[in-house]
Amino acid sequence: MKFSTVIATLSLGAASAVALPTEAVEVEARANLPGLDATQSKYATGIIAQSKKDGVGAHGCQAAIATALTESSLIMYANKGVPASLNYPHDRVGSDHDSIGLFQQRASIYKNIKCDMDAACSAGQFFTEMKRIKGWQNIAVGTLCQKVQRSAYPDRYNKFVPTAQKVCKAGGL
Repeated sequence: MKFSTVIATLSLGAASAVALPTEAVEVEARANLPGLDATQSKYATGIIAQSKKDGVGAHGCQAAIATALTESSLIMYANKGVPASLNYPHDRVGSDHDSIGLFQQRASIYKNIKCDMDAACSAGQFFTEMKRIKGWQNIAVGTLCQKVQRSAYPDRYNKFVPTAQKVCKAGGL
C-alpha cells in the first residue's frame, strides 16, 4: 500500500482514500547511497538521473560521481568571486578562481550559473564534455575524469572510483 493511501485512509476513512491520486503525494523513503551522507546522496541522485537521461551508463555515472567527490566532496559550492552563484542553493562558499558547483566548473567557461549550481544540469555539462573524448567508453574512470576536468592533480580521481562504482550501482547503473 502506498504511503499516501495509508495517510488518506487514516485521516479520511477508507471510502475517501480511493479518490486521492497517489502519484501527487507519494513519498518514498530513501536511505543514503553507499559511502555518502544525506546531502551528498541528494546530489548523487541528480547525477545518476542525468546519467540515465544522457545514456552514459555506469561508466559515465562513475566518472561524474568520482569527479564530484574529488572536486567538491559532492557538496554544492558557491564562490564569492562569482556573486551570482550565491543566489542559488549551496552548502559552502569557496574562493578558487571562478570555480562553482559540484564539479567546480569555471564560470568563465560554463557561463550558465544556474546550471552550474544544479546537480543534474551540471552533470549534463560534464557529460557533454565527456562525450567529446574519442573512445570515452573504454577509458579508465580516473583517467576519463582527468581528461574532462584537466586538473592540475590528475591522480586524485582514482581514490574515489570504488565509491563511485558503489553509488552508481545502488542508483541502478
